[in-house]
Order: sequence, then C-alpha cells, then structure tokens
Amino acid sequence: MNKFLLIVLLLISVHAICYTQTKYSQEVLENASQAELDIYLDKAIKLQKSGKTVTIVGGSILGATAITIAAIAINDSGDWALGAAAIGFFGGLAGVGTLAVGIPMNVTGKKRVERINSLKKSALINLNIDLHPSIQYNNITQNYHPALALRIRF
Repeated sequence: MNKFLLIVLLLISVHAICYTQTKYSQEVLENASQAELDIYLDKAIKLQKSGKTVTIVGGSILGATAITIAAIAINDSGDWALGAAAIGFFGGLAGVGTLAVGIPMNVTGKKRVERINSLKKSALINLNIDLHPSIQYNNITQNYHPALALRIRF
C-alpha cells in the first residue's frame, strides 16, 4: 500500500511539473500575446524572488545550526552532547531541505525570465517605425500643407 501511495504521489507531482513546464515552453510563449507574456514574466520574477528568499533562509538555518553546535562544543559540557546531536540533525535537515527547494526555484525562475525577455526583445526586432516628412492636401483650403507621416510595419 505504501509503494502504491508513493507511486501515485510521484505521478501527480510529475504531471504538475510537466504542465507548468509546457506553459513556459518556447512554442507556447511564441504564440502568446504581449499581455500574456507580461503575466508570465511577473510570475517568473515572483518565482525567482521566492527562490532567492528560500535559499537565503536555508543558508541561514545551516549557519545558525553550525554556530549553535560550535557554541555547545566550546562549552564542552557532556550533558549537551545529545542535544547538540539533535540540533545538528534537525537543523541540518531543515537547512538542506530548504536549500534543495530554493535553489531549483531560483534557477527555474531565472531561466523563465531570460526566455521571456529574449522573446519580448525579438518581437520588437520585427517592428519597424518610420517617421517621414510628407505633404497633406487640405480640401477646405485647397492647399498642400507639410506634415509628418508615421508608418508602423510588423
């Protein structure tokens, strides 16, 4: 039963990961509008910032655990040996766990931001804006007047 439950949980997590990755695939991003790209960019930036925050918290937990164990070792009290082992185990487990979550979040968010920004920049390359002097004919005064023409080609 435990194996079956583990396999089901893994399949659900793989499905969720694959779904979110297809949303940020190159084909989907190329077909997205500028408004959708802005939404995807905001979500990717939030993911990157969250990843940085979680990574900092994980490093802080590991640092605090190391400092606590060092302080107990300097105190050299045999009564605290079991407490130091427990602090080291649980603090290390929590620190490594948060780092294991934070680093992939940061890397994934960074890659998504880069992919979306490169796509937004390449979309502007195909946009040509020309500003020309031109002459407009005014029907009321029956004269030609100088003007500017703005032509946008995409």
